[in-house]
Amino acid sequence: MKKILLITTGGTIACADTNEARAPENGAKRLLEKLSALPENAEITSISPFCLDSTDMSPKEWTQLAVLVRENYGQYDGFVITHGTDTLGYAAAALSCLIQNSKKPIVLTGSMLPMTAENSDAPRNLSDALAFAANENAHGVVVAFDGKIIDGRFAVKVDTKSVSAFESVNEHEKTVGETRFFDKMDARISVIRLVPGVEPPIISENTRAVLILGFGTGGLPMYGGWEKWLEKLVSRGVYVIMSTQVLRGGSKLDLYEVGARISAEYPVIDAGKMTAEYAAMRAMWALAYSDDFDGFRRIFLQ
Repeated sequence: MKKILLITTGGTIACADTNEARAPENGAKRLLEKLSALPENAEITSISPFCLDSTDMSPKEWTQLAVLVRENYGQYDGFVITHGTDTLGYAAAALSCLIQNSKKPIVLTGSMLPMTAENSDAPRNLSDALAFAANENAHGVVVAFDGKIIDGRFAVKVDTKSVSAFESVNEHEKTVGETRFFDKMDARISVIRLVPGVEPPIISENTRAVLILGFGTGGLPMYGGWEKWLEKLVSRGVYVIMSTQVLRGGSKLDLYEVGARISAEYPVIDAGKMTAEYAAMRAMWALAYSDDFDGFRRIFLQ
């Protein structure tokens, strides 16, 4: 018999089905009551550390979840976390940084409709998550959604209406090694999305790292003082990461002159095939465990 810990955090799956603006209010007992069946090989215990709309979730809560899993890791065979979908991709990315190479499954799921709504996708998603968590061969941080199991590092929300809201983007080989837990993230990053013709933004003095979502494979425009802006950031000791706003394929700074120029002149890190969600969360994790640029770069890319 597999012992599963169900951790509920709120989100649409926990909302009441009313005509008013949705707000999460249902706990684990109410969610489980709506399932037609539970895994026969699983004994489920539940806990609700908080009940929030996923818009209000942040690295603070995700770190708390990682600590909660670590504290209960020896007592359970698998973990299921229900979460709102709007930031579920970020949550999966964050937990992939905070809990690495888990030999046990840590499954995030949610739904596009409340559990109590007619034709809701919630029963299937939660059932799939519990079944995967009870599977003998399951491991790692994953997202269970619409019949798919997605590596947490590559899960991206691609639709605000469809029940098939999540896809796996730029998935590559899985990492292996000893299970490692971390309990810190440093949210002092800024994320910049390039828009043609727009001037460089002002970056807060508190910012320690900037993630730039560029066009195509990456680079900065030659107009508008972008290179001077980059030079000032680097001189302030801000770590700069280049990624792409394009969903698939990733960044490759040395492919075109606009990227090769800045990578040759400045210490810019190429995020490669990381999704924007994973690059942002990985930057927060790397900041928390590094003291200088070389350490940050090594941890971010390791």
